[in-house]
Parts: sequence; structure tokens; C-alpha cells
Amino acid sequence: MSLTIHAPDLDGALAWLNTDRPLSMRELRGNVVILDFWTYCCINCMHVLPILRAIEERHASDPLVVIGVHSGKFDAERDPARIREAIDRYDIAHPVAVDDDMTLWSRFGVRSWPTLVVVRPDGTIAAVAPGEPDLDVLEAFVQRELDLARKKGSLAAHPPRIARTAAADAGPLRYPGKITRLPDGRLLISDSGHHRLLLCNANGDVHAAIGSGKRGLRDGAFHEAAFDDPQGAAFYNGALYVADARNHAIRRVDLDRRTVLTVAGTGELGRSLPEGRALARTTALRSPWDLVAHEDSLFVAMAGTHQIWRFFPDSGEIEVFAGSGVEALVDGERTQSAWAQPSGLALRGQTLYVADSETSAVRALDLQSGAVRTLVGQGLFDFGHKDGPAREARLQHALGVAATADGILVADTYNGAIRHVTDPGGSLEGEVRTLLTGLHEPGAIVATCDGTWLIADTNAHRVVRVVAGHVDPIELQGAPTPDTGSLDPSAPRARRDVSAEGWFTAILELPPGLGLGPGDGLVALRLHAQPGLELSGGSPVRIALEVSRRSDLLLLPSTVHVLQASGGATQEVLIPVTVKQPPTPTVEAEIVAALRYVACDVRDHTACYPGHMDIRIPVRLLAQGGTGRIEFRVPLPELSV
Repeated sequence: MSLTIHAPDLDGALAWLNTDRPLSMRELRGNVVILDFWTYCCINCMHVLPILRAIEERHASDPLVVIGVHSGKFDAERDPARIREAIDRYDIAHPVAVDDDMTLWSRFGVRSWPTLVVVRPDGTIAAVAPGEPDLDVLEAFVQRELDLARKKGSLAAHPPRIARTAAADAGPLRYPGKITRLPDGRLLISDSGHHRLLLCNANGDVHAAIGSGKRGLRDGAFHEAAFDDPQGAAFYNGALYVADARNHAIRRVDLDRRTVLTVAGTGELGRSLPEGRALARTTALRSPWDLVAHEDSLFVAMAGTHQIWRFFPDSGEIEVFAGSGVEALVDGERTQSAWAQPSGLALRGQTLYVADSETSAVRALDLQSGAVRTLVGQGLFDFGHKDGPAREARLQHALGVAATADGILVADTYNGAIRHVTDPGGSLEGEVRTLLTGLHEPGAIVATCDGTWLIADTNAHRVVRVVAGHVDPIELQGAPTPDTGSLDPSAPRARRDVSAEGWFTAILELPPGLGLGPGDGLVALRLHAQPGLELSGGSPVRIALEVSRRSDLLLLPSTVHVLQASGGATQEVLIPVTVKQPPTPTVEAEIVAALRYVACDVRDHTACYPGHMDIRIPVRLLAQGGTGRIEFRVPLPELSV
């Protein structure tokens, strides 16, 4: 039996953006409504946006409304003006409610970013799903709800009329993300919001525009090539290599032949990691954000997998170099380390410095020993603007770093500042101090040998030169007007034949006061089959796990567990976890689990059916007095047979 829950209303938002009026669930009756709970720093939230865009394009004439609910993580993300910039930067067409005090977040019971809530035309909640949805599964689910409502007569004749807010003309640059200085002194500016690159001299005279400006993935001559939010670049063996973030690809730019070629990535968002070295061109990537050349390879800040990868241009191979894939701040041996959306790279000697944005940290990776250490930063939810000893200092979502002779310059993005971090090496502690403020979410900094800084002042749509503290915007001359829109928007990719029934979420409840203490522990799931069914002995039970909240404190030694059912109506699944010392007496964390199993008829053992459910598992972390095990009863859903 399933519960019918009506969706709460949407009143209480601080502001409504990208719409001519606040919206209410009452007004939206008759429409399928998708609420996207997001925050604009979150790489997983960025991955959801193209999926929602595809749903909106496919159902442009249907009574379907997508609404973003922005519940900011960082202090800076609670400013409606900054959220408005993110809407323009990410090409978001739907309305966005600013939920700065987490009112709607709490009202809908959301626990992690991103989370989608689908509301039926009759106002009841159809599904709540954390994480990145599969486009085809979401499409099938939405289509089913539209069809059911049409049969019931509860579907509106057409979608509501909602006036959107047009983005302002930014000039020759639109949200520039990164800057690369070539050996000959020229600059490559990632004109990310225009989906192109601009090659210019130090005075701003544009020599070439690389990419037409249309959003998409296309190789070829400079004027016809297409990118999607290009970010960092590196010069290697006479060519430029570009991290094409939203295409999940690395592109090679031949400056002599004036051509662009995809050399890594398939254009699709990766769902798994390569084992050892793999062919880069057939390996799906996840949001590469920056590159740096070292010897015969390029190191890649793979923001979407929370790792550092290594690409070998000469052999066309790619591999994971550092990071377990868990989103957290963990130092130590490179393969056991954990990162959180690394977004900027800089090299000095054999040390790779990394802007680890979601932990508001600067990390150092020794390329010879493989050791990872943190210079400044504490964890996923520790941020601010504070100078002083590194253990006390705080950054806020830094995206760029530049190595100099006396330390590291940091584009402290959400603080709008340039900070300096010393690196005394070893176990010695560095110092952090602020050198420049008043910038607008700077995404990158480059330091030249003469002490000049070049900064991508992203939200100000400009690149500035800083000499002895004096800020001088570089005026670009000769940049052609970019094309707009998407590449072949009328030709969506082929859809897979999938069922909407599998998009199901169970939310478990944790009794008050019960929680895990620091150290190793267990989360036990007691699976209970429906009457008349059993988990047949020897059948596979597979559970894939992800810490969706407080992955800095709750660690999973393994993210996939496979066991054989012992037989019968119940089955226990044990999930080993490690809890770090919480900074407060109680911390609420969460695990998201994707469970697959096989249930069989107790009378006819040949009648077996695969089952799947997505489970949200709350895990309370206690600084003192916690247990080493918490247990949940999980009723398995009825199967369609």
C-alpha cells in the first residue's frame, strides 16, 4: 500500500527569479511539476541541468513545469543576485525559487543536493529522488504521469504562461572561466559562457576565436567547432588541450592548422571509472575542469568524480591518478586520498597544487611520492573568510590556484578575493593572507615571472591584469560576435526503452537518540520480502552506495557490496562504515543506496522477478555515547509480475 501525500505549497521563498511572478502549487494544478533542489556550486547539480533541459525541450507543448529550488550551501550562494548570475551562466530557462533559509528544503523533507521531487497534476507527490537521474528513466516516468493524468481528466490543456527574464548582453566575454598563458606570451581565455576560446596577445588584441559560440560537441575548423562551457587548458607538444567541462571531454586545439579534435571522452556523462589505463577516446568522463602539463602527460582536475586523472596525449590513454571517488577531504597515499570537486591546478617542481572547491581547500600532491596533504581547509562544511595560521584560516569555494616562488595564489571565488598561502612543506604549518578583494567570483589566476597577475573575474565578464595591487581590465579588441543557441537542438539522441517503475525511493526513519560513534561501525539493513515471496537462496543481492550528506565525516570503505541471499523472506545486508570525530555533539548524515535483488514465489520457485529500489538511509553521528551498529527494517516493494 502506498501513501498519498500532497505536495506542500511554495510560499516562503525569499525571491523568485527567471519568472514574472511567484508560483504556487494551486496555480500549477493540472501540470506535472518537477522541483529541482540544487545549489549552484554543486557539480552533481550541474549534471542534472542538461537532463532537465532535455525534458523541457521534449515536452515544450505539454503541461509540464520545471522549477528550480535553490537552497544554498555556501553563504555567498544565498544572494539572489549571485543566483541570477548562475541562472544565466548555466543557461537555465525555468523559474527558480530562492530558498535561502531552507524553508522549502525542510518542508519537502529534502536531505541532499541534488534532489528531484515530481508532483502529479492532482497535486500529490509522485516521487522523491536524490542524486543524478537517468534521462531516459526520468523521461519514462514523466511520460507515464502525463498519460495517467490525461486518462483521468486531471491534465491541463496547455502549460501555464510564464514570462522568462532575458539574460543581459555581457559584451565580448561571458563568464570567462580560466586563463592559460602560452609560451610565446599570448593568452588563451576560456570564454565559457559563449562556449568558445579566445586567443589574444597581452594587450587584448584577439587573434582567433576557437569555436562558433553554439553550445555542443563538434570537431573541425575553428569557425565551426563547438564547445560546452570550456574551462582550463594546457600547452603540450605544440598544441593546446582544453577541458571541455559540460561536454565531459578533452579537446585538442591545433593552432597551426586551426582545427579542434576530441581526444578524450565520449560526450556522455561517465557513470563508472576506468580500471588501470584505458583508451581515452572511448572512456566517458565527468566534468573535467582544469589541466596542467607535466613531462609526458596532462593532469586533469576531474571535478565530477572528485579525483585527479592523468591523460597521456601521445598514446591516447587515460587513468585515475589520485582519489578514491568519495567526496571528502582525506590526505595520505594518493589512491586512498579523497577530494571534493577539484577545479584548479598549478604545478611547481614535482608538486601539484589543487583548488579543492567543495572543501574550500588548497591541497598538495607530491608527484614522486604520491603523498597528498592539505595546506588550508577542514572539510565540506567548513568555510569562511579568515586569515592567519592555516589551521584557523578559511576560504570559500576556491576555483583557481597559481604557484609562485613564495607560495600559492588562490582565486578565492565566493569571497571575491585573491589569497596567498605559504607552503613550508612537510608537517610545518603555513599562513594565509588576503591580497586583493572586490572581485566577482574569480575563477582563475595566472602569475607571470615579473609578478603580474592575470585574473578571470568571471561574474564581471572580464579579464584583469594586476600589477603591484593596481587592477587594470584588459579591453578585448577584435573578438567576433559569437553564434548563439545549441547545436542541432531539434535532433535529440535516441531514447532507450526503459520502464518508469524503477524510479522509486524509500526514506528510512532513525529513532531519536540512536547514532554511530567515532570509529568503525555497521549499518544493517533487514530486507523483508512481500507475503508470498522470498529471496531465493543463492540469488544475487547487490547494493551500490553513496554518502549524500557529510561525506567528510562518514566514510564508506567500499561503495558496492554483492552477496548471495541466504534464502527465505528476510535477508540482512551489512554496510561497513567509518565515522570520523564529529565537530559537534550530533551531526546528521545520509547514505543513498541503490538495491537490486531477485524475489521468487514461495510456491513456484521458477517464478522469479528482479527488484530495484533506491533507499535514503539517515545516519546520525554522535561525538559521544554512540553505538557501533544501527539497524533498519526495509520492506521490499511489491513487484509487478
